[in-house]
Amino acid sequence: MGSLQLKVQLEAIKPEIWRTFQIDQTETCFDLHEILQIVMGWENAHLFEFQVKERKIGLLPDDEEMWETDASLEDSESIMMIDLNFQEGDTFRYVYDFGDHWGHLLTVEKILPDVETECPICLGGIRNCPPEDCGGASGYVDFLAALNDPKHPQHEEIIDWIEEFDAEEFDAGETNEILQEFNDWRQDLFLEEEE
Repeated sequence: MGSLQLKVQLEAIKPEIWRTFQIDQTETCFDLHEILQIVMGWENAHLFEFQVKERKIGLLPDDEEMWETDASLEDSESIMMIDLNFQEGDTFRYVYDFGDHWGHLLTVEKILPDVETECPICLGGIRNCPPEDCGGASGYVDFLAALNDPKHPQHEEIIDWIEEFDAEEFDAGETNEILQEFNDWRQDLFLEEEE
């Protein structure tokens, strides 16, 4: 089946925050969501949606969890990446946390049809992901201003909340360790279900 090399960039943030990573084309959109959470550094605490051409793909509620969804929303757990027929250069969006509305632009950099790659894997990136629940792109600007200025009226409040945050930090090695743990967990789960 091969793999896809994707670049994800957080929208409305300067300087840029981005990652490049590879995933297998048999991954579902839900798998991609979980992988994006890891490579970006999010905490997987909110709903999400992919916008692929005219399609909206996200998490459908089950019988125990009821939240409102758009009637046109497709199930992220039933659509594989290969089903979306991506070409190199195609772009699509991922929105995480409908309150803070973190928009991500994804670009298909390469399609690797015959290459055996250890997937998923993060190839690189730059800058730390914003903290969860900081208020979206504009809230992140305010957060950084308060964090970096000891005289800012909200500085102490921010320090009490976040303790430590380095906007420039990104560690691809650590990210790949987490991706490996995620992949191992999925394989163990699959083996348990097979028994």
